[in-house]
Amino acid sequence: MATDVAIDLGTSRTRLATDQRGVLIDEPTLVALDTSSGDVVEIGDRALALVGRLPRHVVVFRPLAEGTTVDFDVTARLISGLFERAGISKLSRARVIMSVPTVATSIERRALRQAAVRAGAKEVTLMEAPVAAAIGLGLPVQDPVGSAVAVLGAGVTEAALISLGGIVTSAARRVGGNNIEENLASLLRIRHNVVVSPAVLEELKVELGSARGRIRGHSVVVRARRISDGRPVEFEVAPELVNAAVTEVASAAERLVQECLGDAPPDLSQDVSTQGVALVGGHSQLADVAELLETSTGVSVNVAHDPGTVIVRGLAMCLEQMSNLHSLFREIDR
Repeated sequence: MATDVAIDLGTSRTRLATDQRGVLIDEPTLVALDTSSGDVVEIGDRALALVGRLPRHVVVFRPLAEGTTVDFDVTARLISGLFERAGISKLSRARVIMSVPTVATSIERRALRQAAVRAGAKEVTLMEAPVAAAIGLGLPVQDPVGSAVAVLGAGVTEAALISLGGIVTSAARRVGGNNIEENLASLLRIRHNVVVSPAVLEELKVELGSARGRIRGHSVVVRARRISDGRPVEFEVAPELVNAAVTEVASAAERLVQECLGDAPPDLSQDVSTQGVALVGGHSQLADVAELLETSTGVSVNVAHDPGTVIVRGLAMCLEQMSNLHSLFREIDR
């Protein structure tokens, strides 16, 4: 009997669930690769633990960027490693359902499907992330009712209005939480001549960042490396600097949700006014982002419980209906 597997392969984190055991893996989308032999050394959390501690011939690689595969071979090997870690052998001929951003092209969708097949999947079904999120939230996606979902991910920000099992209006842009960290790293490098680790950038974003530019707490002292001479230094990071890095991404989310709701048919707009917009994705936990969207759209915005796993939970809910998925949801491999 085939094993049914749900995979939310995100730019920053990857989550895997099965039909029988629920969510099994929630780890960084990272692969430690030996460039001399081409072998995969580690994946996920174990690869993250190796960052900064590796010889020159081993690199920690992120095979996805902006929600799309940038290295087909490494992505396939990552999925294969996930299967192995979850105890899913190639002999099980797994049936897989995976999420894709609404902005993904037909070529990107085909590459993701082929990577999963190469990893050992027998059958691969793709579902757009906002639809999977709506299912995970228990919204009435198959009814003639408008359900609005915004997915604020690490590499893609997207909003969609769903009714009768499909997307009525949507808007998406390849920008997300990772861009906040990249912007902050650039500001530290240009203005203060220092570099800090990715983990520190993440901590600064969570602790000091605000989508509305509010000052949250006091400056934080971090350990950094001075670029000019390579010396380790202690450096004070002000909330204003972090907020400057947040502005672009917060504004993009604001415009996308406005655009999506602005294109909605009047009847569905009324549904959204009543039910509000559901916010999912790791980036949705950024301070004040829900308030920013409420102010700009005039409708209530609610951050989902455990927003990072909503998509994979929605995919997992579909596993028991794998045989009739195509009759429930529109074909998205365009």
